[in-house]
Amino acid sequence: MELKIKKFLLKVWPWLVITLGSVMSAGGYVVFILPMNMVEGGVTGLGIIARHLTGLPIVGLTSLALTAVVFVAAFKVLGKGFGAKSIYAAVLMNLLIDLFLVLKIAKVTQDMLLAAFYGGAVVGVGLGLIYFAGGSTGGSDALAQILWRLKRIPIARTLIVVDVFVMGLATVTFIPLEQLMYSLIFIYVEVKAIDMVLVGIQANQRVMIVTDEPDRMKTAIFDALKRGVTIFVGSGGYTGQERYMLTSVLPKKNIPELRRIVASVDEKAFVVIHDVHQVYGEGFETLPQAPPLKKERFGGRFSRKLPPYPHKSFCSKNKTLQHSPH
Repeated sequence: MELKIKKFLLKVWPWLVITLGSVMSAGGYVVFILPMNMVEGGVTGLGIIARHLTGLPIVGLTSLALTAVVFVAAFKVLGKGFGAKSIYAAVLMNLLIDLFLVLKIAKVTQDMLLAAFYGGAVVGVGLGLIYFAGGSTGGSDALAQILWRLKRIPIARTLIVVDVFVMGLATVTFIPLEQLMYSLIFIYVEVKAIDMVLVGIQANQRVMIVTDEPDRMKTAIFDALKRGVTIFVGSGGYTGQERYMLTSVLPKKNIPELRRIVASVDEKAFVVIHDVHQVYGEGFETLPQAPPLKKERFGGRFSRKLPPYPHKSFCSKNKTLQHSPH
């Protein structure tokens, strides 16, 4: 019984997340963005342009009409699961936008800068939740993924081209230059909010330590921070001498203590520290449960398989002396 409930929740949870994200995004557009005559790229931007040209609350309907054309192809190319969730998200969010416009929900600020920041945050978090649950809300997102699947055109390139076209059209039709500049602030904050949802806000950093005292360094790190390390052997490009490199991933709060440990063990050690955004495994986040693999057909043929992993001989070039879980 408990297993059945768990399976049911796993199936229902993504749809609840998409619903919440759609409500947040629609509310963000209506409360912050549309009252200030700001615009963004993609089909939502085209819907905003249509609203200003006609004077009717048809942002959502216009976006849906344009999205439907792209989703017909996306449903075949990207799979039924993507299509179902994306259609639900697109229909719900766009209908909610028009519904909120008809209800004339009041805006909460007269300040353009506040509207750009808070609108970008609310809309971005909402869209991030939708993407996190495996859905999409706009024709441009699906179009970018279709072109990537079929032609290997980078997703970012497609999105940039579409956004530049829509923003240019908005500038020609109705939006003053000042509103355009605020719109760019809104889009920047929106993208950052989406990244925060998809990547996470946990601050972790990867550390690489080149030292002549690998055993002492490993023991000191484990004893003080309770973190494992992986040790590699290599040689200096200039000196040709054999050196050891320790690598580990730690929360950012542990980095000051790590620096003190390194200095106490080997003050001549070479240390590189850089940010990492997604860490899965023991001591960090668990990997999401993967759905069963399915063969997809397009144009009467099975979709191309992913490239195989590198050959074992390639991997053996890096000698791993010791490994313990991070």
